[in-house]
Amino acid sequence: MNNKNTFVLFVGLMFISISLLADNPGENIVVAEPEVEETDTSEQVEAQEVTPPAEEVVPVDEATEEGAVVLEKVVVTGSKIKKTQIEGPLPLLVITKEDIDNSGFRNLTEVLQTIPSANQSTDNESIQGSFTPNANELDLRNLGPGRILYLINGRRTADYPVPFGNAGNISNVGVIPTGLIDRVEILAQGSSAIYGSDAVTGVVNVITIKGKDFSQLDIDYSQTQYEQKDIYSVSYTSGGFFGNSSWTLGVDFSHVDPMTYADRPGHDSFVNDPDYGVAYTAPRYGIYFYGDPFGGKRGWYGSDEFPSTPSCSELSNGEFFNFDKQDPEWNYAGSYPGAGCGWDYGSDRFGGSSQTIVNEREDASIVASFVHNFDSGVELNARVFAYHDEAYLRNLPRYFQQRDIILDPVRIMDLTSTSTNEFNRLNPGERQRGISYFLRQFTPSMGFNAEARSDITEDVQDIFIGLNGFFNNGFEWEFGANHTTYEYLSEEQTFTTAIYDYMNGVGATDADGNLLRGTYQQDRYRSYESSNWLGQGSYDAMAIAYGLPRDNVCGEKYFGAYQSCFLADRLLGVYTDEQIGEWLAQDDLPAESSQTSVDFLVTGEFELFGRFIGMAATLEHQTQDYTVGPTRTDPSIEFIQGVGYEGGGDRDRNSVGVEFLFPVTDKLEMTLASRYDSYDDQSSNVGSRVSNMLNFAYRPNESVLIRGSASETFRAPDMNYLFAGTSSGYYNGILDWVACYAYAATEGWNDITECELSGQSVFAEWSGNNSLEEEEGENYQLGIVWDINSNWDFTLDLYQVILENIIGRDSYRTINIAEGYCLYGDDFGDFIRTENNDQRDCATIANLTGRAPIVPNPITGEEAPIGEWNYIVPGFVNKSYREYQGIDWTLNYSLETENIGDFYVSVLSSHIISYYSRSDAASPEVEWLSSYNYEPRSQQNMSISWRYQDFSTTLFIDRTGHMEWSDGKSDPHMIANLTTRYDYSPDIDLYLSIRNLEDTMPQRDPAYGYPYYNQRYFSAFGRYYSLGLNYRF
Repeated sequence: MNNKNTFVLFVGLMFISISLLADNPGENIVVAEPEVEETDTSEQVEAQEVTPPAEEVVPVDEATEEGAVVLEKVVVTGSKIKKTQIEGPLPLLVITKEDIDNSGFRNLTEVLQTIPSANQSTDNESIQGSFTPNANELDLRNLGPGRILYLINGRRTADYPVPFGNAGNISNVGVIPTGLIDRVEILAQGSSAIYGSDAVTGVVNVITIKGKDFSQLDIDYSQTQYEQKDIYSVSYTSGGFFGNSSWTLGVDFSHVDPMTYADRPGHDSFVNDPDYGVAYTAPRYGIYFYGDPFGGKRGWYGSDEFPSTPSCSELSNGEFFNFDKQDPEWNYAGSYPGAGCGWDYGSDRFGGSSQTIVNEREDASIVASFVHNFDSGVELNARVFAYHDEAYLRNLPRYFQQRDIILDPVRIMDLTSTSTNEFNRLNPGERQRGISYFLRQFTPSMGFNAEARSDITEDVQDIFIGLNGFFNNGFEWEFGANHTTYEYLSEEQTFTTAIYDYMNGVGATDADGNLLRGTYQQDRYRSYESSNWLGQGSYDAMAIAYGLPRDNVCGEKYFGAYQSCFLADRLLGVYTDEQIGEWLAQDDLPAESSQTSVDFLVTGEFELFGRFIGMAATLEHQTQDYTVGPTRTDPSIEFIQGVGYEGGGDRDRNSVGVEFLFPVTDKLEMTLASRYDSYDDQSSNVGSRVSNMLNFAYRPNESVLIRGSASETFRAPDMNYLFAGTSSGYYNGILDWVACYAYAATEGWNDITECELSGQSVFAEWSGNNSLEEEEGENYQLGIVWDINSNWDFTLDLYQVILENIIGRDSYRTINIAEGYCLYGDDFGDFIRTENNDQRDCATIANLTGRAPIVPNPITGEEAPIGEWNYIVPGFVNKSYREYQGIDWTLNYSLETENIGDFYVSVLSSHIISYYSRSDAASPEVEWLSSYNYEPRSQQNMSISWRYQDFSTTLFIDRTGHMEWSDGKSDPHMIANLTTRYDYSPDIDLYLSIRNLEDTMPQRDPAYGYPYYNQRYFSAFGRYYSLGLNYRF
């Protein structure tokens, strides 16, 4: 049976079952209630706790003169209308400050990423080479972190200035420290009809502290088990009331030491490779080179084997070691024995160093709020938030690689003939005219300039001011304006062509001051015996006398393609830190984003047919702008690595929205919302968009709530999709399918699976596209809330998320395939074993891809069938489709006793039923869970708490379900945190926490290179210990 049909059948059966369960309607619980004045509408309150709180938070009760209790109406995330019911038609999750403390995590980001509805795949700090190495994103339903709406105190904030993946924009959820948070509300449901664009998969609303009438000092100190690194934070909060006014102030300072893979069992050495001892394994190479592209001795070389060059250790300030592939320990069974300089990742055995997996951070934050009630009944709310972050991270190492063939036979053979490695030694009669590839890496211990580091500074300022009051008819109005700026600067250095010039011998001279030349022409006229070489001066004289061609000066290429000099004293020399600095240039990345919003909201009730209809109407205006770069503006400096950035733009949006709450019967209420968003014509093709939502809440009795919703969603193109300037970089290690076909006839390959060409680096350029249209989707949800008895409650929600016209970068593979069809027709399609020909315009494809001229082999004169693929322009396009179906459920249990304390258990779970996807309009629909690796089918967390007198203990467990691997299934991954608190006095609380109680490390995966696991899903952070103090005064 098709999974879609299964989902529909399941929904129908569940609804029938719930209706039968609720056959006894019980007492009516939805009643018209007097509205309470003097309510605070500037923030929103909780609906469901992650772990049971010490004191349950419910809407404030007030007693009338007759003694009846009146529930205050409040606003919750997902609606603009005030309601008395805490549980409503949309599934809302609330995480309080107490929940965060008890869960045992070090920051809000870690807590949010344990939410079962959140996809735990992230570009976290351990992902080196990402475009946002200091950001913390959240992704609900695995549709991308840019498709959630992130609010601070119910209002939009500025985007993270640097585009995520050099593509779309995201919000950084890590800017607010836990010490300044009151609670976080998460709605994993599309809500464009309430909030507009971005609320495709849900809304996250972080609410800061407010309304305090005492002072509190929070101190937390943690130390990691591995490397013994320190993490600490200090928060001070205070507040008070005077006259008709109140104020709140919070300040937070925190520090995190940098952390690497060193000392982490299973992930600090190349010998941790799952294939170690079974199949050939190799370390990261610090230095290696090999030849010969012209049919001579292959060889695989390092430096220890040559008497005339420094050792591997000397070349790296002690970090490289001699790696001999003939050592039986490595189980080498390949075609190219030899040696190299190995470089490990921080192990006790081999040493070495790795990139950081946690950035060093120094953060400071402040939040201040002020509320004043005027005699007229109007309330003034003002709030300021500021965040400053200084971070350091160690990137993947600096390196020099020479991909150009080096054609310098005399010097190459002079060196390789002295190798002490029996497999590398150049025997009499063997030739070696060229070096195919050369790599040299730079270790952090070689000096400050040798370390590939980034120093990042971020600043956020958010200001809000608002007024609210009541009209004469009882309707409430609220006016607010907020402005947010986000500034970013990454300071780093990058190698320029100066290192190419040095390594290739530019300016090198002999003892007489003559520029050195290559030896290719010499080799053509002399057979190889060292004693018979004429030397450069003698050969030059002979060449002039007899009209023979002279060799090129070092740095000049033979045939426009091959480097002319192999100078061992440069390539295999010891460098000073100052010398390395001469090859670098400052390559800073500045960026800034901002947003300004102004809104006016009217809420209230009116009577119709004897029932009170709730309503809300809102007007909004928002202006957004951002700039990235420009970088690399000095035309005299040519960088050889990294990416240049440039982009910027602005846009305006005007919106109007309405929402109605209809009490259809005493048991059934329905909500209808509609919103109109209009974007300026210059920014994109969105124009205007109307989004609608319909939901219901049916309460057949006091214990059961049946709820459901259907909503339209949309997402306007991100600013960077529209306004990105031209930036550049490389796709590394990609196979050229067109070249595979071109070589197939001579190599005897029948199809793409038999192609033996190596992956290559292709230069790419990207830019924005202001003709993009909006993404559009639909969200459906049906669920039940069941208060089973005084101890148990249960919720279950089925969901379906559909998103079409998804914006993404045109893939290099799609362009490569289109080029193949343009050049070779349907025969190419047969070779790559696909019928997926989207028949793109060949003139357009010719402008999106490029190839180097065909260069004849200097030895044989043969020409390649096609030039090397060296250029591609993958632009942003509306192209793909995704659909998720799944189930979320929660189960809570509480037991209060007189003698042994109180017990609480809370379980949250999310399970994916199916996931359908199309990569573009011409692609077939794929059931992704069956074909895609590394998508967990389920995620859960559980909290078990015990409270007795002044003591409390919480065990928090986070579980990620199994995933399909390339060769099987992974095991479920579980992390447990244990926190114990002691209320020493009414004013002092102490706590001890052990995070990652069992020191669980990621399961090693044979499909991944070092550190041998999927870094986007898992962390090798390891166990750490925390002590804390809360002091109220």
